[in-house]
Amino acid sequence: MEQDCSYNWLFARNNDGKLILRIEDTDQVRSTQEATQSILDSLTWLGLDWDEGPYYQSQRLNIYQEYVEKLLKQGDAEYIDDPEKGRAVRFKIRDVITDIDDLIHGKIKFDTALLEDFIIKKGDGFPTYNFACVVDDGLMEITHIIRGDDHISNTPRQIALYHALGFDLPKFAHIPMILGEDGTRLSKRHGATSAVEYREKGYLPEAIINFIALLGWSPGNDQEILTKQEMIEKFSLKRVNKASARFDTVKLDWMNSKYIRELPAEQLSAKLHYYIQKAGFDTTQLSDTWLKKLIELYKDRFKTLSEFTTQTSPFFRNQIEYESSAVEKFLKIDGASRLISDTYAKLKELENFSIQEIEDCLRDITTQHGIGFGKLAQPLRVAIIGKSASAGIFETLELLGKEKTLNRLEYAMKTFL
Repeated sequence: MEQDCSYNWLFARNNDGKLILRIEDTDQVRSTQEATQSILDSLTWLGLDWDEGPYYQSQRLNIYQEYVEKLLKQGDAEYIDDPEKGRAVRFKIRDVITDIDDLIHGKIKFDTALLEDFIIKKGDGFPTYNFACVVDDGLMEITHIIRGDDHISNTPRQIALYHALGFDLPKFAHIPMILGEDGTRLSKRHGATSAVEYREKGYLPEAIINFIALLGWSPGNDQEILTKQEMIEKFSLKRVNKASARFDTVKLDWMNSKYIRELPAEQLSAKLHYYIQKAGFDTTQLSDTWLKKLIELYKDRFKTLSEFTTQTSPFFRNQIEYESSAVEKFLKIDGASRLISDTYAKLKELENFSIQEIEDCLRDITTQHGIGFGKLAQPLRVAIIGKSASAGIFETLELLGKEKTLNRLEYAMKTFL
């Protein structure tokens, strides 16, 4: 998840600063066009805009070479030959005690005597991560670097390069890494880890940003749902936790459902269109009014946009799947056959098939049979939806329509009763 991106964005916006986007693509094995596009797509979808860039390090090789030569002339670097990897350049680190005032962890002391000299230019002509970043930081006048605390080990090497190149030292803030629900570092085995993957699953960008921000930061009160503007106004590195936060899918789902409920049906309908198409539902014969009614009926019941199609598939498909447990519990019991048969006959007589007509009809049936409404609603629900849980039965019948309702009741009578 793009936690460091969101914190950099919030920090820049809170301080009226500039956010510079750099694509660190000097590793020719790991850096692909697809990976780069995924980063850009994620940031755009999340609404994390940038003020400069994107700058691609692979397109700045001449600049890095200039500073390699500077270090060689100063005696701070040397060529080394590798028969397999070609001629590289190695930085000669000096033995000093240095420290930084990390904006999250406080004072961190480094003894560079414990470090070995390291490569700054590889045999393939590309700079290494530590070197390219330092040159870019210096030339772009970066004042603050907010990144995961797995980069703390890179910091003493980078500080040595800042000093050797004569660049001002930026301020560092190393934020704790996100852990999976099992307490280990978040990775692919925990499920989706990028914004693009969460978009595909049906999460809203506003919910993702809100959730990520609160994984390691608190606005100082119990408020959990915040607008972007509220996050910008309240954000401070002083309130970022030092300890790693655990990824809580249950909380993310809850937060996403809150954002879904706040969306007007028209906006929600537009967002759901992709998932409806992906599910293969034919909507050519369905009106916008009908779809908005269905969305309003179910918007309190689904946590992600993709769940909408799972829960509402009986409304779109002619044939449905029946939960065997629901059939056994509510249809294959004494009295169910007569109830469904009578309901079929009574509903067939309705002319308008409106909610009020449907309700009056069903309540008349329960009165005639001398039963509580639930005794009719549950077997009826299973017969027309295929499962024991759905939205309100009257609204469900109206949205299904008379023809589809009667067809399913007829099927249930022939198959299960």
